[in-house]
Amino acid sequence: MISFKSNRGYYIQSNDDKIKYSNSILNDFYFEKKLGPYLAGLIEGDGHIYVPSTIRNAKGKKIAPSIEIAFDIKDYPLFEKIKDTLERGYIVLRKNNKSGRLIIKKKNVLLKLINLINGYIRTPKIEAIHRLIDWCNNENDNYQIQKLELDVSSIDKNSWLSGFIEADDSFYLKWNENEKSKSMPLRPIYFIYYLRLSQRQFYTRIIDPNISESNFKIMDEIAKYLHTIVISVYRKINKYEEKGYLIRTDKLESKEKMFSYFNNYPLFGYKYFAQINLANIHDLIKNSQHKTEKGKLKLIKYTNLMKYESIRDTWDHLNKFYKI
Repeated sequence: MISFKSNRGYYIQSNDDKIKYSNSILNDFYFEKKLGPYLAGLIEGDGHIYVPSTIRNAKGKKIAPSIEIAFDIKDYPLFEKIKDTLERGYIVLRKNNKSGRLIIKKKNVLLKLINLINGYIRTPKIEAIHRLIDWCNNENDNYQIQKLELDVSSIDKNSWLSGFIEADDSFYLKWNENEKSKSMPLRPIYFIYYLRLSQRQFYTRIIDPNISESNFKIMDEIAKYLHTIVISVYRKINKYEEKGYLIRTDKLESKEKMFSYFNNYPLFGYKYFAQINLANIHDLIKNSQHKTEKGKLKLIKYTNLMKYESIRDTWDHLNKFYKI
């Protein structure tokens, strides 16, 4: 029998490969890694936690809970990597082949995922995580999983924000040339570039109208860390209406903070290509190199490389993906 012990609990693997958990689900074996916070952010950004209302249906058959994470088809290599890292799970692609879902349903893998993210949740979605833990504890008395509280550590203490950004955020870049300039080549001007983070204003459950918690607190924490502010937004598409919170790294100090964070906790999905090339553009502008002919050529190159192309771009950076 192999076991790992810490002041937070135990992870025990028996000789027949059946996994049992006691007390807290976190331990040193996982705690020292960066995968847990990253997956927590990813699930909070674009994940769904399904918890059955009962352990068995009317026919006496067990109903299984699950964690599902939606993704853009461009992120398929990343989610294959996550599935392989967790050592199980399955991917379902939508009929339009533009998006998919990673579904974690098998008991041992689901417990492993709970183990990884428990204690790293930062949003009101912790309500769903705690319901899932309650279900597991009720289903098997051997688990006794402790429901850890929200992670209130500084944003830069772990990889949570990079996982959160992977889910549904984006980078923006626009620049023009000074057409009034008499010199050749024309000099690039009017640079606008930033990271855009958005989240709906409230966490809700359709089947439980009593649950409605604001996401402002976590968005405000992110904004303060990035030296910017939270903006309330409203959008309506046909009959669909949504109120959300928006953060943009418009200011220089916000961009500096953002790139500093990515140096420690990089992205791994298709946004990685935008991240590294926008960082190169930022350095060009900061050092005024874009004003030179050589610098302008680099600027054009990096701008084109920000646009993800599956045929052109390699995913070698996944070799550095977090391990369990």
